[in-house]
Amino acid sequence: MNDWKRFFEALGPERYLTEVFTQHTLAEVDFVIDACGLTPGARVLDMGCGPGRHSLELARRGFQVTGVDFTEKFIQFAQEAAAREGLSERAEFVLADARDFVRPLAFDAAVCLCEGAFALLQTDEDNVRVLRHIAACLKPGAAFLLTTLNGYRTIRRAGKETALDPLSMVETWPGDDSGMLQGRHYIVPELVKMHEGAGLSVEHVWGGTAGSWARRPLDWDEIEVMFLSRKG
Repeated sequence: MNDWKRFFEALGPERYLTEVFTQHTLAEVDFVIDACGLTPGARVLDMGCGPGRHSLELARRGFQVTGVDFTEKFIQFAQEAAAREGLSERAEFVLADARDFVRPLAFDAAVCLCEGAFALLQTDEDNVRVLRHIAACLKPGAAFLLTTLNGYRTIRRAGKETALDPLSMVETWPGDDSGMLQGRHYIVPELVKMHEGAGLSVEHVWGGTAGSWARRPLDWDEIEVMFLSRKG
């Protein structure tokens, strides 16, 4: 089993949803709707949806959402929540790896938020594959919103607060009982090229740290960066 999959299965949805970065769902969904220009009834892909906090809120607001995650406990939690709220017809949750899931030309927009399915993968090939699959799922002209780790911040902290390999830009974290965890950090020009290689045209790069999303310049030391792109 993938180390991150073991980590999230052990963490569980209830504990995950107590984390500080998960406490801004309503404001984040407001931002997603506005930034992506979503119209009522739009079909949205939430790649790496976790326990479904963004997917469920989008469904509550009338959107058709498909959440994809490889953590079985998260998908089960989201499915049960959708059933309790009568949202099952609008919120679909699929147990799948983002590197494998493709539903061609099925969605009006996509999101991949809070390292749900990107950057926690260690290889460029895996991360590019995720972007290509997301692009393949989108209709022409559809928007895609990504938040991912800010490589600039990691570099500035390297050797002091982070265990970053300068040759690979892979950071290693202790993972409790699940062993050591790793993730790949990128700087903005690399991420732009990755988007372009997947058929996604980057329109904006903003500060994307959870709890402070806005159309504002990226700060060197914030945790996450946000990309708004569009399928050609």
